Amino acid sequence: MKMDDGSGAAQQAGTVVVGIGNPLLKDDRAGLEVVERIGALNRDVDVEILYTVGFEILDKVLGYERAFIVDGCQLGNEPGTVLDLAVDDIFTDQALIGSHATTLGGTLKAGYELFAQEMPRDLRIILIEVEDAMTFANHCTLVVQRAVDKVVNQIMQTLAEKPLSAVS
Repeated sequence: MKMDDGSGAAQQAGTVVVGIGNPLLKDDRAGLEVVERIGALNRDVDVEILYTVGFEILDKVLGYERAFIVDGCQLGNEPGTVLDLAVDDIFTDQALIGSHATTLGGTLKAGYELFAQEMPRDLRIILIEVEDAMTFANHCTLVVQRAVDKVVNQIMQTLAEKPLSAVS
């Protein structure tokens, strides 16, 4: 979604919500369920699904003004706990160091170093503490489903209250 304003500088537009997870594993699919639900609302927001936290994430967020990245986590919190983080939070919160969120954070930081003009000005990482990420299933546990509902509402409320023109 890059737009050229004639000066050769890339301008950013729109919002993307990226869900990360495994659609075959019970709670590991939480990020995917968030984006599926937001996509079904037919709002002015793009949705993307990823099955990895590698450099593919950059392909999904480059060119957007705002991005939400949603993933399940196992950090020892109460299942269903929702963490709303900025990229820098991943490197300063001891509970996150050593999780695959660090890999996600490192990839995003590299994106800001290499593609500063194309990375989102407003990027949030939303992690949902999972209860069961090992059982094969096409649905989340009840406690994680409630967290999915909460995250969908949180993202939609943010979009309604903070239009892109107000993003700093």
